[in-house]
Amino acid sequence: MNASKKGLLASLIAAALLGGCGGADNIDSNSGNTGGNNGGDNGGTTPPGDSTLILFGVGANGGTTPSIQSEKDNWSLQPVTASPVAMTSISAVLINNAGTDDTADVQVAGDGDGTFMLKSATPLNLSKYASGFIEFQLRTKSKVPEVLNASIDNEYPNRSSLPIASALTGSGDWETLTLPINCMKPFPGATAINLATVGTPFHLATKEAFNYEITNIKYLLTTSAKPVVDPVTCEAPGGATDPGTDPGTDPGTDPGTDPGTDPGTNPDTGSGVNNAPALVATDAALYYSGDKSQALDRSADYPAASFGGTLTDENQVITMDLPGNGAAFLGTDSANGDLSAYQDGAMLLDLKVSSYGDSPNIQIRMDGTAGPDFGTFFTMDSNIVPDDDTWYRCILPVASLIPAANTGSVQKALYLSGAWDSMAGLRFAFTNVALKTAIPADFDSNQPCQQIK
Repeated sequence: MNASKKGLLASLIAAALLGGCGGADNIDSNSGNTGGNNGGDNGGTTPPGDSTLILFGVGANGGTTPSIQSEKDNWSLQPVTASPVAMTSISAVLINNAGTDDTADVQVAGDGDGTFMLKSATPLNLSKYASGFIEFQLRTKSKVPEVLNASIDNEYPNRSSLPIASALTGSGDWETLTLPINCMKPFPGATAINLATVGTPFHLATKEAFNYEITNIKYLLTTSAKPVVDPVTCEAPGGATDPGTDPGTDPGTDPGTDPGTDPGTNPDTGSGVNNAPALVATDAALYYSGDKSQALDRSADYPAASFGGTLTDENQVITMDLPGNGAAFLGTDSANGDLSAYQDGAMLLDLKVSSYGDSPNIQIRMDGTAGPDFGTFFTMDSNIVPDDDTWYRCILPVASLIPAANTGSVQKALYLSGAWDSMAGLRFAFTNVALKTAIPADFDSNQPCQQIK
């Protein structure tokens, strides 16, 4: 390993100054949290050790699993083992370098986003590294891609990233890359990671063909190596790159995704999903990340739930993966809220479809206690919202979701599913669900969903 010993004094001084260089605006260290090993509301599990946390490589003590994710396989995630794992966008295998299975040999095909990541079974509390560094060794085996992003990730859009392609020489020798955590920032459309609860402490993604080996991935409080960007200014040598605005690959593999909106959108699409318009006093907020202080908050009456698939509820975005029949919904079998004030109004919904899978559409409805209302639903297909991992803001007339007579007692304020017995591979995400008493004046029945720019 050729870790540079230059810049020792500068790095040590920088480590002491990092708290004042604006990093708190980018990565939340939740410094008031003393959650210890409790996890839960007090933050993730505090990893062992006093200083160095070795996530992958010889002496690994972080409890993480090396994995790969392929955009062209519906963002499928597979663990990397000593037996080769081949997917459409990325393949990998564990090999022996300085120890047993201590290095990943990775091949990104250049056909969609390919991500190598380290995932933790339970969230990690990495708050103490807020002014520290991620360091790893990488050996290129092909041309360095133009865009290569390293991230700390909790499923897009909760991702803080740093472009690192320019830091690689591509010599074919082992190179040490040291990343100031303070300089890892969310790309447009993403939100800054909270180090107190981290599910994926390392995430490396590109869409371009790239073969490499990687090992010795660790978190450090201090380092003697020269970081890839200045720890104080967060500028690359020559001041050429602002890691907070570089679009990267698509900050989103998980999906997610690195670069792009959750798995896969370009950073200039979906950037407004976390900036939903403020609601007014007559509105009902069901699952809303925007300003709902003036609205009636009904989220406690209609919690997120699902059956038949995997539902992820993180950072005010719900993601649903369906291997077969199933649904995501807001509500319970015992809910009976009166939503009749909205029977002539509209539902607001931000929706992103990664794949329709085998289903020709997504069927969106509300269920009254007299239901389920199988016969009344809005049909969402690729002509309205393409399966391109891009966020769309939709206005759906309530009359298209539930019979008016059933709005006085509602069990499920939102129900999303696919065509029965044809749901394999259906993957979508949604947020910012609210009800309005009247249909907005800008509603266009021919284009009920508009891409969020």
